[in-house]
Amino acid sequence: MGDDPSAHILLTGFAEADLPALRDAIGALGRSFVVGDPASDSSSALVFAAASDESALRNQRAAALDDPRPWCFCVPADSRSLVAAASAAREGRMLLLPPDNRELRRLLSALAEEVKERGAGDATFSALERLDADFSWKSSVFQVSRVCRRVAQLLTESGFYSDRQGEDECALALEEALVNSVEHGNLALDSSLRPDDTLGEDLYEAERGRRMADPAYGDKLVRIHISINSEEAKIVLEDEGPGFDTTKVAAGPSGLDVSGKGFWLIKRPFDLAAYNKKGNSLTLSRRKARTG
Repeated sequence: MGDDPSAHILLTGFAEADLPALRDAIGALGRSFVVGDPASDSSSALVFAAASDESALRNQRAAALDDPRPWCFCVPADSRSLVAAASAAREGRMLLLPPDNRELRRLLSALAEEVKERGAGDATFSALERLDADFSWKSSVFQVSRVCRRVAQLLTESGFYSDRQGEDECALALEEALVNSVEHGNLALDSSLRPDDTLGEDLYEAERGRRMADPAYGDKLVRIHISINSEEAKIVLEDEGPGFDTTKVAAGPSGLDVSGKGFWLIKRPFDLAAYNKKGNSLTLSRRKARTG
């Protein structure tokens, strides 16, 4: 395991009672670990963060945004609300506690590949002078996370982000915006359908699934236009929904309080973020940092 870039794991937020089972499972797979604080320990390749309630999970997710390493959120298997929140987290992966050895092995294998990818870099598009491309998908088949990651990688390879942290923030922002486009745009799901409790979450997901299967909603398109030149990247995201009151954006960070984040998260990795008047199209732009 000496050449495995994910061999050393940082554990944070774990109760003493949870450590023995996890220690044995990690050790059986040839990995080592240390218990500590991600802010003061940068030697470990991976971070496993435990959360016993939703407040702790929110704090862990916020910390993951500013850490270039892959994170895994570890939550009790018997807490439905935490499992749902951790599985929806776009900052990292999820592991149920107590850990299943087969699932832990699969997770560590995937994280090892992610560590290698982060360290390898890619200069394929480093000298790109111009790119113009249009894409569209039906909402029912749109793989939001994969598309957002690939677009963020393209911008990083083209020189608009200098490290993995910038790429991660870009991917997260795009995903936040496009989940809004699909759910609140094309599927016309109102946020009021999603109260902050397990039953409300189940009802929301059930209605989401019903509308995805209904061609009147699921066949509506999500469109992405990408325009890149040597100085600026512009991305336009558009849905076929009715739009929304864009004056809410000016109300502050909670103006579009979707999944506990909102417009501040979408805007964070870009120099400009602006909706059209109708509210069904979002333009994002990023300029290259000047050097020398």
